This record gives sequence, structure tokens and C-alpha cells, in this order.
Amino acid sequence: MSTLLNRNVLILLMICLALFFMSRFDPVAGLSLKRAHVRIANDLSEGVDLKVHCKSKDDDLGEHIVSYGKEYYEFTFKPRYFLGETQFFCSFQWQENFRWFDTYMYRRDHQRCNECYWKVRPDGPCRLDYDTNEYDLCFGWNKN
Repeated sequence: MSTLLNRNVLILLMICLALFFMSRFDPVAGLSLKRAHVRIANDLSEGVDLKVHCKSKDDDLGEHIVSYGKEYYEFTFKPRYFLGETQFFCSFQWQENFRWFDTYMYRRDHQRCNECYWKVRPDGPCRLDYDTNEYDLCFGWNKN
């Protein structure tokens, strides 16, 4: 009886490890998971450019200049659902200011937005609320 129980535990452990490693190399691990899309617009003030630099644990997307108004920076990716680990953070620099914010956190965003649209404002970024069609879901900047 003990040998059968040990074998079942070992098989279950092997299945869990296989699923874990599959999720590390194939983010969707055979499941249908939509790509996420992040768009960042500059809503600071007329004539003020915004330098955006986004990264995740695995990717550095480089620096991009976003002018005020209708211009924006955007990127897409496949979230890793296993353990809710996908996170992108961006630094924002304008004039004498340097701030940063988590523009995508799986646990916060995966159910609310596959398309996460942000407007960067001096007090912090605001995300598009699909219920009101306004950028009224505002957050403070991350603390150092």
C-alpha cells in the first residue's frame, strides 16, 4: 500500500513539474490565452515629451520618446498565467521628473484588460475604464 501511495505521489509531482516547465517556455502551455496589449500615451502638457522605458523580468523593450497628444508607445506579449508572474514596469522621464509604474501586472490586469491603455499624467498613470470609456482608473507612482 505504501509503495502504491509513493508511486502516485511521485507521478503527481512529475506532472506538476512538467506543467511548471512547460509554462516557463511556452507561456500558454497549450491553453488558449489572449495576448495582452499595453498602450502608453503622454498626457502631461503641450510641448512636453515623455521618455518611456519598459521592461519585464525577461525583456527590455528599450527607450521611446512619446510626444504630447495623439502619439503613443505600445507593445504586445503573451502573459504567463502560471503563478500569475507576468509583470511589465516602465520608467517615465520628463523635464526634471523620473517616475516608474507597473504598467502590466497579471494578477491586477488579466481580468480587467487584455488591452491596457494608459495616459501618463504628472500625478500618475490613468488606465482606460471600459465601463465609462474614460481614463479614470488612476494610480499613484511606485515608490522607490
